[in-house]
Amino acid sequence: MLSFIKELHVTLAVLTAVLFIYRGVLMLAGSGRLHRKWLRITPHIVDTFLLASGLWMAIRYYSAFYYQPWLLVKLAAIVAYIVLGAIAIKRGRTKMIRILAFLGSLLILAYIFSVAVNKTPVPFP
Repeated sequence: MLSFIKELHVTLAVLTAVLFIYRGVLMLAGSGRLHRKWLRITPHIVDTFLLASGLWMAIRYYSAFYYQPWLLVKLAAIVAYIVLGAIAIKRGRTKMIRILAFLGSLLILAYIFSVAVNKTPVPFP
């Protein structure tokens, strides 16, 4: 069961990244497709299951997961990614702010993936 949850989590993480990059490209292009209903709803559904599977694994693998520095750093990075992602996709007041937020969120996403794979807060060891 744990391996299924881990595979689901990894799949959802990749899907989240793909959806975010797609939405970012649409934002950069100024496309009206960015406002389609499925593109506004699907990422929230995927992210909810991603978060649930991540929490489930953290609790199952590490009963005291709050003592795992890499998990705490990953969680903080996820919050930063969410904030910058919201600015990039819809909250940024100017195109330049949205572009910078998009680039920042991509860097944070790469960092999150590195922390998850290497189980260390040190990026890209």
